Amino acid sequence: MRFFYALLIVLFFSVSGFSQPDNGKKTVVIPRIKDPEVPANRIPAKSDAPRFKSMDFSDSVLDKDKPLTFPKEGKKPIQIGQLPETKQEKFASPYEIPKNALPKSEGDGHSKDFRRNQDFGEIRTKGNSIKILLRDYGAIDGDVVKITVNNIVYTPRISLEEYRNSVVIGLVEGFNYFEIEALNEGTSSPNTGEFIYLDDKGEVLKADQWGLSTGFKARLMIIKEK
Repeated sequence: MRFFYALLIVLFFSVSGFSQPDNGKKTVVIPRIKDPEVPANRIPAKSDAPRFKSMDFSDSVLDKDKPLTFPKEGKKPIQIGQLPETKQEKFASPYEIPKNALPKSEGDGHSKDFRRNQDFGEIRTKGNSIKILLRDYGAIDGDVVKITVNNIVYTPRISLEEYRNSVVIGLVEGFNYFEIEALNEGTSSPNTGEFIYLDDKGEVLKADQWGLSTGFKARLMIIKEK
């Protein structure tokens, strides 16, 4: 009997050792909230907000059969991709030389016509100086000239370009004898040039053109008055 009681006591303590003690905390179970059901056939109520009128794309700018145009007041519509018609105006220069003043063109076979000095007469001024504008009105082929006044060299060498070069020369009282001498004929005969003489106020006194063979001169007399 003692053995039986001892076995029961051993079994009792063995079972108690494997069991977990109660920590006194209780588990709180949160019940699930059921989602509200929406009837399948329920139609939403109409809104009181104004509705936009549906757009009409019958005349859309994306219509390939109609070109996109921008009408302008008082003018024809301009089609995309087409340049408007423009009229180009030619503005006359105050130093423009009349066409009928041109000598014969370069390289036309009349070289003997240029083997002479050209006299452009005389002009009078009360200014103290003269500005000369020079350029090549023909082909830019390397024409070079020299300017002398009363046999004194003022510009020993000046190349004639498409744009105008300027030279300012003082005047003495009385006669001032200007000479523009052709130093060469460039690559195309003759030496062609255009001169414009202006007084010290910028007023044009004389404008003309020359065609010269090498060594010949375009002459002009300027008389300075008191």
